[in-house]
Amino acid sequence: MNVVIFGAGRRGLRLARHLIEEKKSVTFLDNSPARCALAQSKLDCMAVCGSATDIAMLEECGCQHADIVVAVTDSDEVNLVSCGIVTSRWPDVRTIATIRGLTYMGQEDERPFSLLGIDHIVNPEQEAAERIKDIITSGLFSDIAYFPGAHYMVVTRTVTRGDILCDKSLVQIKKRYPGRYLIAGVNHRGKVSTPNGNTVLREGDEIALILDDDEADSLYKLFDISNSGFKLRRIILVGATRIARFLLKGLDADMRRNITLVEKDREVCKSFSELFPDILILNGAITDENFWDEENLANGDLFVSMTDNDELNVLISSYAKTQGNRRSIALIKTNTSYVKLAKAIGVDATVSTTESTVDAIMKILRGENVKTLHAIFDGRIEVYEYVIKPSFIHLGKALKDINFRSCAMIAGVSRGDDNFIPDGSYAFQAGDTVLVVALHEDYDFVQSLFGSSEDDDAS
Repeated sequence: MNVVIFGAGRRGLRLARHLIEEKKSVTFLDNSPARCALAQSKLDCMAVCGSATDIAMLEECGCQHADIVVAVTDSDEVNLVSCGIVTSRWPDVRTIATIRGLTYMGQEDERPFSLLGIDHIVNPEQEAAERIKDIITSGLFSDIAYFPGAHYMVVTRTVTRGDILCDKSLVQIKKRYPGRYLIAGVNHRGKVSTPNGNTVLREGDEIALILDDDEADSLYKLFDISNSGFKLRRIILVGATRIARFLLKGLDADMRRNITLVEKDREVCKSFSELFPDILILNGAITDENFWDEENLANGDLFVSMTDNDELNVLISSYAKTQGNRRSIALIKTNTSYVKLAKAIGVDATVSTTESTVDAIMKILRGENVKTLHAIFDGRIEVYEYVIKPSFIHLGKALKDINFRSCAMIAGVSRGDDNFIPDGSYAFQAGDTVLVVALHEDYDFVQSLFGSSEDDDAS
């Protein structure tokens, strides 16, 4: 597969890294010689310096021979126009554009539709808002993702000395603590793997738990998943941004009544008060210590900073914890290196627009059978939500009769109203929604199983 990426910034580089690991051919087109040089020095790719709205440059970087073109520059207009040109000139090339400001499309705060023939439009701010919403509604302040079709969620946690998981094999854990859950990934001292029953968990291991949504509360307590177990009676949001608008629209009315929004721009406050009359809006500077005292901002259950300034979000979220707020979330829009820093200074969770956007693009690239995709452990393990089609090559076959080559794990199944962790006797049926866990490097094998309707040598 040949992929051309417009924009060699943080999103472009992260997306390219995933694709190159899958042996895809990647070419960048960017108007910055420095970014082009950096991309070629870091990755096994080609980089052409020029404008993505120049037809001659589009031809020079090989758009006419590409399978997919992805526009992830920092300019909505460039992304829109460049993909529009590609679509009109080479209609067989699939196009994906990231676009933030959708007001001119008449779709503000709604899911974007296609425009100018572009196949897919992704809104980075809406993807980030969805990730924040998942954290808030779950009551878990860590890396979490919902798979709504399969009614499961993925949560990461660290094994500590003396907890019920430490120094036990997965077989021992499952035998002693039954339930609808699965340990789907283990990061042991930087080595990431999909475990088997004989895998023994050690102190310091980071694990990925797949939990049944209906049993989530009891499983939180069983596994002592941190940051859970209390109600959010007061949520403080900082920054009346577009992400905040997407988030507030996604939360139900009962949750919004618990929200206080802080914004320094008076006109923006007026606009938000008209849109969301059920929330308390405070006009003031979050960096003003007197403002904290006057408005009693030190007693929230959750503090979320989502301004357009990464440094402010990290520092204010950390400061909020020291002042008495129980949990905090920081939005990271540009510098993903702040993710580790935030956690090191006490911020409970971070949401990166880069990571959430790349997840959304990778889901599109995986094909129409993939309803949801979430990457964990810095993208080294991927969890897919697939819908089994009538054309599925292993329809009616039992798991025990399919050779997965230790490359993939079926972590959960949803069939009608029934959710279950499958055993070897489970047979695929059309309409089943399945969670598939695999190392990123094994994607091609997963695609051969679930992304094709033709027989192959997988079995």
